[in-house]
Amino acid sequence: MPEFTVSIETPEGTTTDEDVMARFDEAMRASDEVSGSKAILDHGAGTISSTSQVKAPTLEVAQLIAIRVFTDALRSAGLSGEGLWRIVEADEEPGPAP
Repeated sequence: MPEFTVSIETPEGTTTDEDVMARFDEAMRASDEVSGSKAILDHGAGTISSTSQVKAPTLEVAQLIAIRVFTDALRSAGLSGEGLWRIVEADEEPGPAP
């Protein structure tokens, strides 16, 4: 199955709390639906972003999976996942599956 890279972030002003970030990062890494997740807290903008690898048949399915995992991780961190995301970048061409 193809593997896609999907990057998602929260809107500005979401949080600058390191504890929230740690819980979010832990939840992202615990997911078996995405791999290689790298989460970043931008203190200046107050955003959390994450880039993950997603195995899926199409880019659209990969984006849906990544959004679900991202919003679930936000909820696990104590934030509302509703409307707290936007896709920043996603591969248009699948990379080779490892």
